[in-house]
Amino acid sequence: MVVATAAMMMAGCATVNRQQSDETAVQRQDCIETRCVVTYHLNDSPYWTDQRQRFCPASVVMDAWGTEPEGTWRCTYNKGQFSSSGLNRTYMKSLPAGLMNAMLAELLYMSFTAGGGFEPAGLTPGESVGIEGRRYESFRLGRVGAGHTLTVYQNVATGRMELLRLTDGKDIDWLAQSYNLRFNARLNRMMPRKIDIFDMRQGIAAKKLLIEFDYIDVQ
Repeated sequence: MVVATAAMMMAGCATVNRQQSDETAVQRQDCIETRCVVTYHLNDSPYWTDQRQRFCPASVVMDAWGTEPEGTWRCTYNKGQFSSSGLNRTYMKSLPAGLMNAMLAELLYMSFTAGGGFEPAGLTPGESVGIEGRRYESFRLGRVGAGHTLTVYQNVATGRMELLRLTDGKDIDWLAQSYNLRFNARLNRMMPRKIDIFDMRQGIAAKKLLIEFDYIDVQ
């Protein structure tokens, strides 16, 4: 009787472990692994670095990590929450967005996934606008207590969500543009290979390039 009970418990544990392994495999399969070269523009003196980024549209999660002369770092954006380690270093903090902060992580996640056709949830339609000679439909992406607003712009001609603007109404007014689409066979969709982040505080005509993400590998 004891032997039979133990066997049933072991079988049950094996089933749970197998289910957890299957769930992990599905989660990893849903994620997009990337490697990118990032250029930070600081006082006309660019700083180049290499980053790894993992985007998981199904769970609204992005992981990013890298190694700088000051040490390694890692951060996670998870449904509007941001956590990080290794970023509180002097030179890193001097770079635009401190290399990677909460607002840049959200803007980057939304720009990459929306640019690849993964439509964000919770969009509120806005007005049609003209930006640099193109027509866009705008959508407000609201988060209670976020302290900033995020607006998504869908190109009327192509249907792509290629521009996102994040502002906190004070010091931050960033525009992200995703482009250079390439077909990814595993995902069966076009994914952006370039994202530029601009400072928009002086207006669209005087926008200043802050950060460039060049995706050299998307899996």
